[in-house]
Amino acid sequence: MAEKVLEVKDLVVEFKTDRGTVKAVNGVNFDVYKGKTVGVVGESGSGKSVTALAIMGLIPNPPGRIAGGEINFKGKSLVNIAGEEMRKIRGNKIAMIFQEPMTSLNPVFTIGDQIEEVLELHQPNLDNKARAAKAVDMLRLVGIPSPEKRVHEYPHQLSGGMRQRVMIAIALSCEPDVLIADEPTTALDVTIQAQILELMKKLQKELGMGIILITHDLGVVAETCDDVAVMYCGQIVERADVKTLFNHPQHPYTKGLMESIPSFDSTTGVKKERLQTIEGMVPSLFELPSGCNFQDRCKHATEVCKGIQGEPHLRDIGAGHQVSCFHPLN
Repeated sequence: MAEKVLEVKDLVVEFKTDRGTVKAVNGVNFDVYKGKTVGVVGESGSGKSVTALAIMGLIPNPPGRIAGGEINFKGKSLVNIAGEEMRKIRGNKIAMIFQEPMTSLNPVFTIGDQIEEVLELHQPNLDNKARAAKAVDMLRLVGIPSPEKRVHEYPHQLSGGMRQRVMIAIALSCEPDVLIADEPTTALDVTIQAQILELMKKLQKELGMGIILITHDLGVVAETCDDVAVMYCGQIVERADVKTLFNHPQHPYTKGLMESIPSFDSTTGVKKERLQTIEGMVPSLFELPSGCNFQDRCKHATEVCKGIQGEPHLRDIGAGHQVSCFHPLN
């Protein structure tokens, strides 16, 4: 059994607003193991990125706070940890690739400066020459050509794909135990997407790190993940290993997401069937229905789903497959 490096247990994150307090994440559970990838999937606003920011200790307080649950890194609690102690872990033992590299990289510092800054903070034993050499090595590791030249360039001089590789180089410079990748390929074209995902898999194999991959793209999940957690309205509605989830989705929301993926006949290249859509919109977190949050968009909803027995909870239906639904599909 692989070593568990991160445990998220019953996590609740809430924000105070003019309209009252809202729970953006409500009771999320998952584990991350060494050398394994967990995919966190869902539509925009489902709580994926807030979960990641909570793990990194980056929830702005006020207005947000971790209101309940546990985040344990190698047995050490990260909830309410002192700021100085968290800074020693963040970017060092747990690193994150943010969604948009152009807004994450500082436009007035060179690529080399930004990699060296992380090394200076977390590896003070390295001198200036060693940090500069490692910055070049990291760019070479992530497949950037002419790294000796690129370390002296600024973010605007690089393409989108190369900036994303720089973000990965920064995140991996301290060889973290856990890498959180928040939509790492969203702004990239398909060929660059494939290269970035292949690079992450290769580096994971070499460094043995656990990865949390946050995405709305189930195609990416199928290619890269070992386990998957599907989120909706701040909660996990289904969780399973990747093969089980794709072969036997049990929650209507998961099924709907999969039916929205284009499929083509491999011999003719023709689209097999008409794409299905999930009707309606994600409900406002201020106006969640009683019972199941997905009821207004679900073809299988009954009176039970409207709250006469409370709300559904994540339960095991066998072989580690969990679903939060009164009427699992099979």
